[in-house]
Amino acid sequence: METPALAPFDFLTGPAGRFGARLVPPESAPRAIPAAALVAEGGLDLALGTLRARYPGAEARALLSLWSRHYFHTLIPPVVLGALLAGRTLPLRLSETAVDLNGDGVPAAIVLPHEGTAAGPVAAADALGPLARDHLEPLIDGLAAQAGVSPRVLWANAAGYLHWVVELLAGENPAAPALADANALIHRSAWPDGWRNALDEPMRHAGGPEGRQAWRKVCCLLYRVPGRDLCPYCPLALRDGRRKQ
Repeated sequence: METPALAPFDFLTGPAGRFGARLVPPESAPRAIPAAALVAEGGLDLALGTLRARYPGAEARALLSLWSRHYFHTLIPPVVLGALLAGRTLPLRLSETAVDLNGDGVPAAIVLPHEGTAAGPVAAADALGPLARDHLEPLIDGLAAQAGVSPRVLWANAAGYLHWVVELLAGENPAAPALADANALIHRSAWPDGWRNALDEPMRHAGGPEGRQAWRKVCCLLYRVPGRDLCPYCPLALRDGRRKQ
């Protein structure tokens, strides 16, 4: 059977698709893996099957980190842009979604049951809360446990994309209350109702080879994928540099 081309939701032709239009309806990706299957027993094998063939012997936790970065880059920017710029509420409950992998074995699209609604401005916590609690938390907990990796590694991967998008939008539109509120929220250690914010502050600033720079707080483990080195902002590089001083 010929695989149909991935056709994103129409709303992604606007500003929400600025950093990628890879949220798709179910009919566009009939071979997608249900997200519920990913977090069930054996789900890690579904996620990493092709990557394991590409990198035989590589650690599952490193491959999952690589896989997750593609997943979060596919999901987070359009969700945040749609929510903060158009007040779009998307159906993000993990059990209702799926992921379509490309030929390299990494996420190419996230399948949502429908395109949600755009009912106008919503509070930052209401705009970002479903992303964090209904989707990211169960996905990260389920996959991290199977791979034997700290959830902090995956949360830091997700937080990197969230902070990138929100801080960029807030900088471009400093007078927009929704963006200012979202930018303040992602830097807090807790949500307004007291739930711990695992997405806050993935980076810290410290001296580097060329002066003060941003460093990840938690190593993403990608240097353990064959052919890759430490990232230029890896905390292990910062630690080793200080040891040499």
